[in-house]
Amino acid sequence: MSGSAALALALTGAGLALAPAAHAGTITPTVHCSLPAGQGEATGPQTMTVDLTPSVVDPGGSVHAKVTLGGSPATSGIALSNVPTTPSIDLAMSGGATGTVTVRGPEITMDIPANTPILIPPYEGDFLIPVNAAGPITFSVVRTLTQTKVLGGTYQTPCDVTANGGSVGTVTAQGTAGVPATLHAPATPVRPSTPVALTGDLWTPGGTPVASLCDTAGGGCDPAKFASSTLAIGANKQLTGSATLSDANSVPDGNYLVKVNDGTKEATAPLTVKAFVPTGPRAFTLSRSQGPVGSVITVSGTNYRQDQWINTVGLDADGQTLDDTAVYVQTTADGTFSVDFTVSDPALAAVRTDEAGDPATTLTRPFTVVAAAATLGTGTGKVKPGGTVTVSGTGWPAGTAATASLCNADGTGCAASRIAAKSLTIAADGTLHGTVTVASSVAPAAYLLRVEAGGVSQTGALTVAKYFIVLSPSSGPTGTQVTVVGQGFAPVCTVVISGLKANGSQTSDIPRTKVVGLDGAFSQTFTVKDAATVALQVKEVLVNPRIAMAVFTVDDSIPPPSAGFALSPDSGPLGTVVQVTGQGFAPVATVAVTGRRADGSQTSDGSVLRVIGLDGSYALNFTVHDPTTVALKACEVLVDGRTVQRTFTVT
Repeated sequence: MSGSAALALALTGAGLALAPAAHAGTITPTVHCSLPAGQGEATGPQTMTVDLTPSVVDPGGSVHAKVTLGGSPATSGIALSNVPTTPSIDLAMSGGATGTVTVRGPEITMDIPANTPILIPPYEGDFLIPVNAAGPITFSVVRTLTQTKVLGGTYQTPCDVTANGGSVGTVTAQGTAGVPATLHAPATPVRPSTPVALTGDLWTPGGTPVASLCDTAGGGCDPAKFASSTLAIGANKQLTGSATLSDANSVPDGNYLVKVNDGTKEATAPLTVKAFVPTGPRAFTLSRSQGPVGSVITVSGTNYRQDQWINTVGLDADGQTLDDTAVYVQTTADGTFSVDFTVSDPALAAVRTDEAGDPATTLTRPFTVVAAAATLGTGTGKVKPGGTVTVSGTGWPAGTAATASLCNADGTGCAASRIAAKSLTIAADGTLHGTVTVASSVAPAAYLLRVEAGGVSQTGALTVAKYFIVLSPSSGPTGTQVTVVGQGFAPVCTVVISGLKANGSQTSDIPRTKVVGLDGAFSQTFTVKDAATVALQVKEVLVNPRIAMAVFTVDDSIPPPSAGFALSPDSGPLGTVVQVTGQGFAPVATVAVTGRRADGSQTSDGSVLRVIGLDGSYALNFTVHDPTTVALKACEVLVDGRTVQRTFTVT
């Protein structure tokens, strides 16, 4: 017999000493068990003892049941250890009430001997009788249902009473318990893994509603068929919220009753579950078909069965699977998936997917590995002698150290001595981030900044000037609010900011004025409304007067910029140093990066502050020490107050 034979568990136990009450009983009916995993069926006698208390209960009230079962006709052919098992029993009501109730015990972990009766302690549970019940109610066993978790799956073994049944107890309904609650569920089919909206009236204010999924007779109720719940009862006795179904592997297509119990009242409503049905053939795409080793591409699929595991692997030119390339993701409720795939092997020639290991679902897409082409960005491209510029790039060799030098505009005369300081980091994905400070002795002129790492070098234009302005953004539609940042101007003087047309005349936009700070710097906003604008000009008033200009391109197809930032890496153990990079923030403002818990509160890790560069970007390191961290958050301080948050997973 296979290991999964143990899934046909019959919950048995030691004898139960019954209280001298008339509402307890023992029967030994014939039961017919349907074994899971295609193992067949089993029939035979099974002793059942049920103790019901109290003997008298208000209509709609709660009844407590203790259940002890004898050996089941279904047994295991092999011994198994630590098997999670959940027992339940369905009782049919007659007389003072009709319908079916379920007594569900807690999950226990048990050892299962081979070919030996299985004994477990008696289990207990509560159920509610109907609010319209009146007089003696007789309870008879309809079936037992055993749920087990074995070999990576969850299996159920129903054992129906087929003969020699009878009453196991009687409870008398006497008194009043108010008007019954109502429950409304969607009339159209719902998909597994999706929220099911539930509403109703006349529930218990402040009660805790718990949803279960039952068969159409009201039996086999299982709260585990719902993965999560937002159900709540207000002071107006109204039930609101939703309960999210478990995935399609746990909730097969079919007709059900959804039952809600708030501890005092319960009600049911019909519910049909139907998983997503693909509308065409399976398909997947790659976000790009070529790239260097270290590239992260997005693999996206459609028209798959929902809640299925998709295996994604790399293949070499001969179609052989490449080691350590596999990634796994589960399809969504609409049959789609999306997963990041890292190009980690230079032999990669294709990417292959399949659904749950089924060879009939295999699809392949070609991918070409190309040599990495390093890029280098120098932020605003302008800096004062002794000033600092933000540096960024992609395609750099991971794990190598970067050096910097300043060259003449024609690429000659490169000298590291022209660089006073640098802080450059290359992440695992080849992303370059950091800053470079130009020596204060460097004469104003046009230069090339040269960065080298691991045998790869690249240059970027950099202008050194005693005074200049930078625009953020430097292009956008009419109505764009531009942050104009100036450096090197006369301290405490007044500057005038205006727009210029192509012929050098002033645009129709109203000029703005600003008093320069003691450090010769200023920051002021200017709204570009005139479509003829080609540049912004800053002019000192009644001093030198110095003039600086910067190009602005009016393009109504360009959307307004938005703030954003990235984490590298975005997961890791406690102590991980995360490189945080941002762009689109207010130039020269201060940004604060903090750790965040699931409830949005700040973690115990201290804030890391950084002054944003002239191009609205920044880079900093944040060390994650707090185990409750679920995200990092970046906020501008005392400016626009822009906030961006990204998930970080503590492994």
